[in-house]
Amino acid sequence: MIATGAAPSVPDELKIFGDRLITSDDLFELRTLPKRVAVFGAGPIALELGQALARLDVETFMFGKGGGVAALTDTPVRDALAAALADEFHFDPDAKFQEMSLRDGQPTLRFTSPDGRERVERFDLVLAATGRAPNLKPLALENAGIELNDRGVPLFDETTMQCGRSHIFVAGDCDGTRPWLHDAADEGKLAGDNAARFPDVRAIRRKVSFSIVFSEPQVAIVGASYYDLDRQMTVTGEVSFENQGRSLVMRQNRGLLHVYADAKTSKLRGAQGCGPAMEHLGHLLAWALQLELTLDEALRLPFYHPVVEEGLRAR
Repeated sequence: MIATGAAPSVPDELKIFGDRLITSDDLFELRTLPKRVAVFGAGPIALELGQALARLDVETFMFGKGGGVAALTDTPVRDALAAALADEFHFDPDAKFQEMSLRDGQPTLRFTSPDGRERVERFDLVLAATGRAPNLKPLALENAGIELNDRGVPLFDETTMQCGRSHIFVAGDCDGTRPWLHDAADEGKLAGDNAARFPDVRAIRRKVSFSIVFSEPQVAIVGASYYDLDRQMTVTGEVSFENQGRSLVMRQNRGLLHVYADAKTSKLRGAQGCGPAMEHLGHLLAWALQLELTLDEALRLPFYHPVVEEGLRAR
């Protein structure tokens, strides 16, 4: 059973910053906070750590690549989150750099800001939060007689965690699929059970895919990816939190939620959103998808007033 986890992945172009470059693993070992930090990445880890640093009075500049934010694939939801973050610190999800250097021991960046101005900024530290890569290379799996993808990760059945028809099983974020602790625990039990009973391998129905980003606004991604849905057979419901009662009272009235349902069966297919209490809304939607509820069945469930959750039936 392979359960070797993952490690921070650092792009080669950032290595120019030498010992001024840290990863998400190194951050928690700092004895003192920097005054200025450049965060590379706009995924979940970058958003959570970058916003935390900004709220600890560290002047924070966050640079993404290609426009992606928090793994969201629904463009209006992604843009709503990006706008909220940009109100709090410098945030550019598609940063353009003219130069990266280390001057007098200080990381220095020359870049074009979102408003079109060319800027030069110097920092105390650079945080690489650009994703994690499976810890597999030392295992030399190319000699194990199993099929690998182009990243060197074994091809496996997610319902059994078995690699092909071999006696090798994989679990956790080393498999490159669901990099979350709750899924890693499920995969570990599934892989362990099947390894122990091999060759009597048994498949199960996996839980609905579900992830949360603990930024503010929070982010929830549930079920099918927006780009994997048949657009002609999908109905999208929209909830804005700008005028939602409880969100206004809490002064957290920012964000947008999209819920997807099958146009023919009305079954819920997925959701992507950013906003207040999204961790709770995300759980409700994940449970509804797991139970294969239709839109009408979900809306017939009780909603208390005034709570953020009642925003689900606002449209």
